[in-house]
Amino acid sequence: QRVQSSPEVLDELRGLPYVATLKCDGTSSTFLINPEDETFHACGRNWSITDGDNLYWNVARRFNLEDGLLRLGGNLAIQGEICGPGIQGNPMGLRENGFFLFSVYNMVTRRHLSDSELREVAAELGVTPVPLIEAGESFNHTIVSLLALAEGKYEGTKNEREGIVIRPREARYSPTLQGHLSFKAISNRYLLGEKS
Repeated sequence: QRVQSSPEVLDELRGLPYVATLKCDGTSSTFLINPEDETFHACGRNWSITDGDNLYWNVARRFNLEDGLLRLGGNLAIQGEICGPGIQGNPMGLRENGFFLFSVYNMVTRRHLSDSELREVAAELGVTPVPLIEAGESFNHTIVSLLALAEGKYEGTKNEREGIVIRPREARYSPTLQGHLSFKAISNRYLLGEKS
């Protein structure tokens, strides 16, 4: 959800420890072991992808995600952005496809892991967590200051970054969003670049 669409989320986060992470520009993916039949799934935004020579399964095999998730207990669903050559024009300028972890959900406890726990999972799996742009003890941003923070270039490129994702350091429920408190601020320079 974009912050401009639901400004109420700012008040829900106000005063809490928070993180703002880079919005990696690629394609969303989820990997998990189905607790019912213990089968491994590589998923796109809305569906499970059939095993084969495709983007999702190539990433799963490259990082050995099935074994990694089993090693961590088999009850975590991990979500991240696959970015690189041939995906959205590769604005991050990557030489090969990368997987940037941005969310970890425990399917047994039904809890999203905290930012620090997410980074521990990333280290265990050998994948890259989404880069931190800012972290603080007491959220006090406005829409204007978040949009300013969203601007910048992807490291090592001349490409405008898409923006940032803002969350509490410890996962929490959002009455406004009717789910996980997490929202994005998209860079105006990025939007203008898309339209030009």
